[in-house]
Amino acid sequence: MTTPRTPARAVDAVPRPESDPDLTLERGFVASLRWLVSEGDARGVRRIAVELRALREALAALDETRAARDDFERRAHELDKELQAALAVLGPGTAINGNGSLVQRLARLRERLAEDTASRRQLTLERDAWRAMCTLLTQTRARVHELLEDAERERDALTGALDVMKARVMELSALHDDAARDSAASRAELAAVREKLRRWSGTVERALHELAGAAGSLARDA
Repeated sequence: MTTPRTPARAVDAVPRPESDPDLTLERGFVASLRWLVSEGDARGVRRIAVELRALREALAALDETRAARDDFERRAHELDKELQAALAVLGPGTAINGNGSLVQRLARLRERLAEDTASRRQLTLERDAWRAMCTLLTQTRARVHELLEDAERERDALTGALDVMKARVMELSALHDDAARDSAASRAELAAVREKLRRWSGTVERALHELAGAAGSLARDA
């Protein structure tokens, strides 16, 4: 059996990923909640409850992700220590038993370390993707809040304009009622004038008829 070659120096430990100091997720949720508190109405209180529930779920998922990451780091560190100890046993001049149990154990340790490293990398990728999704969700919520503020300002402006229009319509309705009353009074007055003219016309016609009769009588007498 061929004696495996012992490395000249100890294998470097697998570097741990640096902790991410980015706390934009929590800060984004806190900023969103502060905005909702400043709104101060019943709808804002309901939104606060929804945001708190979403924040609890997000923080719980983040804690689970961090716990899994820490567990993978711990396992990788333990395997790395065991690997370093095995490599130390295989130092210069160390005799290897014919059954190769130590070599097989070392190979299994390498395989487990490779699997855990791949799993840790996959977990890191999933964590980064989840964090990016949560960041996008926070930004989207902030944008939705901005749009809600704009919509509420526009609603208030439209409400004010509608109140002005209602007041103007009421004024126009009052003017229309006044004009209708004036028109009715004018029509009544015109009817009365027409009746007077009709009576005056009858009187004038009778007077003219009498004058014509008197003139005829005078003409016959002459």
